[in-house]
Formats: sequence, structure tokens, C-alpha cells
Amino acid sequence: MKITRYIGYFSLILTLFIFSVFFINLFEEKVVNFPERNLPLGEIKTFDGNLLDVSLLKKNEFSLLNVWATWCINCKLEHGFLMAKKAEGWNIIGLNYKDDLEKAFKWLDQYGNPYFVNLYDQDGTYGFNLGVSGAPETYLLKKDKILQKHIGIMSEKVWNDKFIPLIKK
Repeated sequence: MKITRYIGYFSLILTLFIFSVFFINLFEEKVVNFPERNLPLGEIKTFDGNLLDVSLLKKNEFSLLNVWATWCINCKLEHGFLMAKKAEGWNIIGLNYKDDLEKAFKWLDQYGNPYFVNLYDQDGTYGFNLGVSGAPETYLLKKDKILQKHIGIMSEKVWNDKFIPLIKK
């Protein structure tokens, strides 16, 4: 009888311990260091059908490369943030990923175009070389280097936590 009571107490304490470990990890801020790497070279189509050599995107200033698609619900959620960055003067490269070009044109007409150039990656080949796992993703670029990558919705918090420290460096 006493053993059953101890087993019950032990089970309760173990359960509370496991729950507290998961609860603490839920709110823990994790800093992930992104290994700086080169922007993949090659040619990719733009929305007007021309081939663009990616090396032409290399600039001495910072720019953003945003992976988006019309089928991506979260891309709509971050679109306002991208429009605000464009208004601040940021050069944003759009990489339309595994999408329908007609739908992409309509989407940009409806919601606005934050991109100074739109690249069209219908089959995902360039995205694969870039390391894209889906949309939305945003990359911080300088010259031919990728300094940071964010998977998911861009927001002021992400901008301030992940991108601004590298920009001010």
C-alpha cells in the first residue's frame, strides 16, 4: 500500500518536472548563428521573361531577398512589413517560388509590389541552390554574401533581433 502511494507521488513529481522543462524551453530565446555564405551564381528569369545573371544583384549596400508565392498564406501576412521597408528605401529582391506567373502578377497588382526586381523560379531550381525550404523566407545580402536567413514571417521583432545587429556591425 505504501509503495503504491510513493509511486503515485513519484509519477506526479516526474510529470511536473517534465512539464516545467518543456514550459521553460517554450519561452527561451534561442540565438541561432547563420553561417555567412555566397549567393548562388547562375541565371534566372525575371517577371518580364528576360534572363538575369544573379551576379548583377551584387551591391555594396545591404539588400533583402524575399522568397514568396501566391499560394503562401504567410506571405500575405508579411507583405505590409515589406511595403514599409520599400518605403524606407530598402532594395528588396523578390523570388517568386514554384508559382504561377499570371497569379503572381495579379497578386502584386492587388497588394502592391515591394520588390525592385522580381525573379521567377517556377521549378524551384534556384531556390534549391539558395537553400529555400519554403515560403516565406528572407535573406539579408551584402555584395555576394548571404549574411542572415529568416524562415517565416518577417516582422519588426525579427528585423530588430536578427537583421539590425548585422547591419549596424
